[in-house]
Amino acid sequence: HHRSETITSSVSKPLSEEELHVGLSNVTLSETQKHNDEKNPDTNSDQPGRIHVVPIHRRPDLLVPCADLVNSEWQRSPAARIHTLQKSCPEFPISLVLLQGRKEKERVLGHVRLSRVVGHGNSLFVESVVVTKVERGKGYGRTLMEETEQYARSRGFKRLCLTTHDKQHFYAHLGYVLSTPVQNAGSMTTFMPMEMLLKFSRMTNEEMSNQKPSRTLTDAQIPPDSAPSSIPAPPPPPPPLPPFSKCIPPIAPTFSTTASCPPPPPPPLPSSNYRTSTTFTTPHPPPPPPPQSKGQLVVQTLTETPYRDAKGVPIFWMHKDI
Repeated sequence: HHRSETITSSVSKPLSEEELHVGLSNVTLSETQKHNDEKNPDTNSDQPGRIHVVPIHRRPDLLVPCADLVNSEWQRSPAARIHTLQKSCPEFPISLVLLQGRKEKERVLGHVRLSRVVGHGNSLFVESVVVTKVERGKGYGRTLMEETEQYARSRGFKRLCLTTHDKQHFYAHLGYVLSTPVQNAGSMTTFMPMEMLLKFSRMTNEEMSNQKPSRTLTDAQIPPDSAPSSIPAPPPPPPPLPPFSKCIPPIAPTFSTTASCPPPPPPPLPSSNYRTSTTFTTPHPPPPPPPQSKGQLVVQTLTETPYRDAKGVPIFWMHKDI
């Protein structure tokens, strides 16, 4: 891992300090940085192996190579990927590009996307983490995450959140711990409803009841044993009517149904098995699902997770305080 060192110049500020503030929403700072780089080209030329991150909205010339990099891991059309990368802005989401070298010796090594977390003003959500395939296994993944942490701290954030399908051990080595689902704001500031997060996680009934639903739960979200128990069972069917001629008085019109005769006597008792007879009872309900211990917490380890993504694939939620 190559760390940035402070190189001073008689004209410009230390480069490490400038990189610490890269991508801030202050446009004047961006223009000043650009001016210093153009005025002092030799300042960076003596660091051919220097690694740093830069917001892609400050480097539109990197849109195509960065789109190719991300598409090598998650295939989309080049136009759609470039359109997503063009949404990068100081107010988030931000796409950071990991670069090595300067000018004509510059190489694109990796990419990461940062967005805000709903309800957690000091947190950022990390996604689309990728290192170019030919450079994997050389520590650039760790470098990308460390540079991302440095950038997030420079913007005043205290925590990074992420999800992963199979890299949970890698992130654990970087200091990330298992966490619970959060809502991240996308480029259109549309939020995934909490019901969707709960739908793809195997939470207990007690945890579901503690949530304050903002909408009516769908049938798929209602546990089979949560039907209201206060609804009485439907009444048994009435006994068969006696013969028509015995129930209607002779003076009543033939279409009248207001008069009735006394009910017929009950049938004689059968054998001693009468107590088990269910002649007029409703059918037995299906057996309940296996018992679930109330208060049981969702257990997530580095090898097992109760959470699922939108496709039903197991997914791990993690975070790191920076």
